[in-house]
Amino acid sequence: MDRRLHSRALADLDVQVIRLKKEGQSIPGTLADMSEAGMCLILPRELRTGEQVKLEAADSTLFGYVVYSKWKRNAFRTGVEVERVLVGGTDLAQLLRSVLRETMPTVLSR
Repeated sequence: MDRRLHSRALADLDVQVIRLKKEGQSIPGTLADMSEAGMCLILPRELRTGEQVKLEAADSTLFGYVVYSKWKRNAFRTGVEVERVLVGGTDLAQLLRSVLRETMPTVLSR
């Protein structure tokens, strides 16, 4: 039984996670899925719950905070609740915009 509140859109997009309180420390990762509640990232390093982050992907920038970071198999599955999105102009960024519009409509309207 799936206990999730929101349906997920699967993704496979490279991201850079910038830790805002750690002097801009950057961590490479992969966006695994998105939902109305946020994004799931696959990262090589654990992030602290509540930590503010900036995500860079497809010439777009997203700001949010970590809601969980748990070890699973060979990486940390990290949930980020997105607060603000700045979408770029490339074709890949426009694809990201369309997925965000479907999964997180309130974030794009902020």
